[in-house]
Amino acid sequence: MSAIVDTYITYRIIKTLVTPWDKQDAYKHGIIDDKGKVLRKYRQLETTKEKNSYTVLIRFVFNLKRLLNKIPGGKSKFASYGAAALLLLKEEEENENEKEIL
Repeated sequence: MSAIVDTYITYRIIKTLVTPWDKQDAYKHGIIDDKGKVLRKYRQLETTKEKNSYTVLIRFVFNLKRLLNKIPGGKSKFASYGAAALLLLKEEEENENEKEIL
């Protein structure tokens, strides 16, 4: 069961990373601007739709995406895919090392 949850979360992270800022639900609700800058903090959100479009996972990915945008070439979709792939490969390597220890 945990593998299914892990796969789903991974999918959500990658999907959010590669989706442009102006296509995010948080943008549509006026929570972020078209560059990802936060306009309203979570505690200022009122409706369930607003809160669902700015969850802890989404905020984490937005922070990661803003960091990626600061590096040269980080604003492209290709760079977002690359960063997501590197994170997955690193985690997979850590999992392999844990299996070897056991």
